[in-house]
This record gives sequence, C-alpha cells and structure tokens, in this order.
Amino acid sequence: MSLLARWIVGLSLGFCLCAIKGPQQSWAEDISPKLAEFLKQGQLAAAEKSLAETIAQDPQQHQARFALGVVEVLSAIEHLGQDQYRYGALSGRVRDLPVFRLPVPVNPNPEPVTYEQVRQIFADLQTRLVAAEAELAKVDVQADVKLSIDLASIRIDLNGDGQVEDSESFAAIFSVANRQRAGAAARDMQVKFDGGDVPWLRGYCHFLCAVCDVVLAYDHQQMFDLAGQWIYPKHVSSQPIAGEPLDIEGGNGGFDREILDAIAAIHLADFPVREPQRMASARGHLLAMIRTSRESWVRIQAETDDDQEWLPNPRQTGVLQIPVTQEMIDGWRGVLVEMEDLLEGRKLVPFWRDHVRFLGPMNPVLQEGRGINLKRFFEEPTEFDLVLFIQGSGALPYVERGQLSHPETWRNLQRLFRGQFFGFAVWFN
Repeated sequence: MSLLARWIVGLSLGFCLCAIKGPQQSWAEDISPKLAEFLKQGQLAAAEKSLAETIAQDPQQHQARFALGVVEVLSAIEHLGQDQYRYGALSGRVRDLPVFRLPVPVNPNPEPVTYEQVRQIFADLQTRLVAAEAELAKVDVQADVKLSIDLASIRIDLNGDGQVEDSESFAAIFSVANRQRAGAAARDMQVKFDGGDVPWLRGYCHFLCAVCDVVLAYDHQQMFDLAGQWIYPKHVSSQPIAGEPLDIEGGNGGFDREILDAIAAIHLADFPVREPQRMASARGHLLAMIRTSRESWVRIQAETDDDQEWLPNPRQTGVLQIPVTQEMIDGWRGVLVEMEDLLEGRKLVPFWRDHVRFLGPMNPVLQEGRGINLKRFFEEPTEFDLVLFIQGSGALPYVERGQLSHPETWRNLQRLFRGQFFGFAVWFN
C-alpha cells in the first residue's frame, strides 16, 4: 500500500475519533467542553449518555445528533479493539491489518474462543454500525452542523481495562495506521466537519456493514477448526482432533508455523452458505454507500467557505494539504456510476480466463463478452471455493454474456489520480 493510501486510511479511521464541538449552538456552549473531557479520558459511554439526554430535550439539536453518531461509530471501533485483545487476535499483530490497523497490545493471557463467538464479534460490530448510521441519517445536513475538535486529544480503551494510556491515544493510532517512524513530528489534527461529511461517514458505516454481511453469509467452521490458531492462540475446535496437538507451548518455529497455517487456510477456503440473505443485504449496503457518496460530493461542491475542511472542493484547502481538482471529482463520480452498473448487473466483470495470460500479453477486453454478474453473485449465493473461483470454474454459475466493465476505465482513473487511486478512493468514499 502506498504512503498516501496508508495516510488516508489512518485519517479515515481518525474521522471516527472526531469532532464533537460546535460553537454556534447553545448545546455546544453548554456541553462540548465537558464532552471533550469525556473523550480525552476515553469515557465514551458517558459521552453517549450526555448526547442522548441533550437530543431527548431538543430533537432539533442536529449537531448533537451528528456528534452522537460519530461517538457511536467510535464506540463500535473500541469494542472491536477490545474483542481483538480479549482473544489475542493475531497475537497483537492486528496493527498489520490494512483497514482495522489498531495499536492493540499483545494479550499475555488470551481467552479461549469458539467460531460462534467470532461470528458474534462481526454481528455485534454490524449492530453498532447500523445504529450509528441510523442516527446520522436523522441529521438535518441543511442546518449548521459543523463540529470541530483536536483529534490528537481523543483516547479509546482498546484493551478494555477501564484505563486509557498514551498508547491508546489517537496520536498512537495515527502513528500505527501510517507506520510512522518513532519521533516523527506531530501533525496538526484540528479538523472541522460539516454537513457534507455526514453522508461521508454514513457511507463508511454502510461499507463496513457490507463486509460484516459477507463474512457472516458463509460458514467458516472447518477453516476455524483446523487453522484457527493462525489468528487466535486459544481457538476452540468444534470437534476433538485425534492425536498430538499441532502446536506445543513454548516450541520454536512460530513464523514457519504461520506460513503452514496460511497455506492450510487457503486450502480450506471452501465455504458453504449459512445465511444467504446476508449477501443481498451486503449488496444493499454497497448501493447505499454509493448513494451517500454522491450526496456527500454534491454538498461539498456547493460549499463556499474554507474552514479546516476534511474533504475540500477545488476552491478550498483541506487539512490534509492534498489538492482536489474538478477532474478528480468528475472521475470519482464516474467510479460511482461504474460500481453501481456492476452491482445492478448492467455491466459485467470480465471473465478473467478469457483474457489473462501468464506467458504473453493479455488478450484484449471487448465491449461485450463473457463476464461475472455481480448482482446475481450477491442475490443468488452458492458455496464459495476460493481456489476454484480464482481458477474460474467456481465462478461459472454467474458467467453470462453482456456489456463488460472495460479495464481502460480503471487505467484512466489511475492516471487521473496520479497512480494513487486506492488512497484517494479510501479518502473520497
């Protein structure tokens, strides 16, 4: 992942730790200093209670409602970190993950975990994100909903011990998310968010809900039973395994074992469908993400101020100091159209066996031909075998002839975003 991509991922996570103060409203004048202290101390439950009471007294306090949605997203991330710590996920190496890169410490005594408990982690995360998105959807973005705070002052309790340490501050999260070298100069984290950022955050909730749905749609029990130790040190198999244990406590060769377990995990990536309705739900969340992204950019382009912007229009200067041109925005809108066409089945993903060659140039992709219908992939889920899907035979149930999504479209986007399309996509949402 490029430096820009890692930076944007880290700041995207940082938005979830953002902006509770709005100096233009009586709510902010009365409550925001106290709330800022709650967040500094990592007291999210107290922050949620305070905001909920404010909204109960005045349902038109849209800044408070925006803030509550943000805090609920933050709470979902905190609970995810605590679950990772409780079960010793990846022995503390969750900070190596591409999106959920958190500075979760190593748990010296992780709890045993079953596959059903792992599924519950994803179910709980989705439940919290759905609630946060529903709260954000009630925000009147026409009102003055600007929220500002110094992100570096925020702390969350990642290990669930009831305390917040320096290692659990946003500064530490930012450093880990961006693989920042020790002793690097601190960045200015004073950011102001507004009505255009409300649908932006809603879009991220929908995206993460879609990920949870895809995970929960399939049954990974066999992989968990035989290779679960790759992620969880004390995974509990659903069936007793005859013979000696795979690992002996205190033995050598930890890295080599990880390689062996990773190979086994690929071999076992053959998942029966468990909850098929979740795939349709995932598609719905992805389509909602596209709609909220469109709404976000309509509002951002209509802005006339220039005040510590998170996502700037071409007339503004964003806090990230990354210029955004009209050509980029138009290109992103084209991405949304292409993604929607794919999810609606109006265009097909080119069937790779017709084009990919290992010992020569790739065969050209025509305007029409064989391709994967993503709408049917989500609406008509079947057993998913990763190896056979890559080989092609596992994808045949969804192959049909029609208009293809052309690779040149995506190559043009790479040129438009200076080879940093993924990083901009994470930021733009």
